[in-house]
Amino acid sequence: MVFVKDGFSWPAFFIPFVWMIWHRLWLALVTYVVVAAGLAGIGYLSGFPDSLATLLGLLINLFFGLEGNNFRRRSLARRGYHEVADIVASDREEAAWRYFAVRQQPESA
Repeated sequence: MVFVKDGFSWPAFFIPFVWMIWHRLWLALVTYVVVAAGLAGIGYLSGFPDSLATLLGLLINLFFGLEGNNFRRRSLARRGYHEVADIVASDREEAAWRYFAVRQQPESA
């Protein structure tokens, strides 16, 4: 069982390479490396100023911060996991408590 946050992922924004390796998101990691290397190569060959290269890097990281958890959900689905519930909670522990509290209630006939 895996609980995945729905929303912005700060670790995916600040350290996307490490975050994707940690969560074994190999396809997203390859995409990240290809896009980042491609933009760096284009920037180097066309003489982009450093500030523009930095901005493009931040935009790539922003995208992965916004979509990182969705990549994680899709990766888990490919590995055979099934999404069974959406839980609104302030943190992972509260989400686990709410999920298991609902699952332990007897079904009424």
